[in-house]
Amino acid sequence: MEQTLQQLLAERVSAYALSDRPRELIDDGIDKMFKSVVDDAFRSYGTIGESIKDAVKKAFPANVTDVFELQRYNAMIAAALRERWEAAGMESAILAQADASITEVLTGEGLLTGEVSLKALLEEFVDAHKEEAAQDHWSAPEIRITEDDSHTRKFVHIYFDPAPEGQNIYSSSRRSDYSLKHNLHVMIEGERDTGDRWQPKFAFGQVYSAQLDDEKVSLNRSVRTKWERMLASLYFGNAVLLIDCEEGDFSYGFDD
Repeated sequence: MEQTLQQLLAERVSAYALSDRPRELIDDGIDKMFKSVVDDAFRSYGTIGESIKDAVKKAFPANVTDVFELQRYNAMIAAALRERWEAAGMESAILAQADASITEVLTGEGLLTGEVSLKALLEEFVDAHKEEAAQDHWSAPEIRITEDDSHTRKFVHIYFDPAPEGQNIYSSSRRSDYSLKHNLHVMIEGERDTGDRWQPKFAFGQVYSAQLDDEKVSLNRSVRTKWERMLASLYFGNAVLLIDCEEGDFSYGFDD
């Protein structure tokens, strides 16, 4: 007996409803919906896209030509390289060797680290001025370390100059702190045990302001010596300064 069109349609609808095809179409529709939502979120005007763009902008320094001087950017490069090589499915032995090479390059001599010792920085500063000190018969640099705990946070200020106090023949008055050539200003974040009964703790913190040769540290300034690179890492690279010395710990090693 021939089926009517109505009977045929009803039969096919029932068969279709019992098949896997509706489930496939629903899954496909859900895939398209989520893809559309994700695409919108990641477009340049989307919320996630804007957040990523903003985060990337903040990670870059103002002057990209000097980024190799920055600890933060070094870490960003290392992370990107490691991620790309891992995604490429490199064998573990090759990946370990590549990782060691990255670490060596980005933490080598003269590059920046996550922590700087004030003692090491000032020792490099002294060493860089020894020749000038010998010519001018300087016994020690002028170094002043002052504390300020009048606010809710504690601050330490370090002022230093290669020439010792009393070098101005036209004036017998003491130089002001800010008349010294260089300075660092630190917001203290905590203290660290030293294991030394005579000096049981060292303070450490972040440098929030710095000057080199009477000028504020800036990205367009070239840094020549190791102590200047150490200071740059403190100011630009979010390195921690460990205050592990006192004013009188340094000399040029010459007699007065």
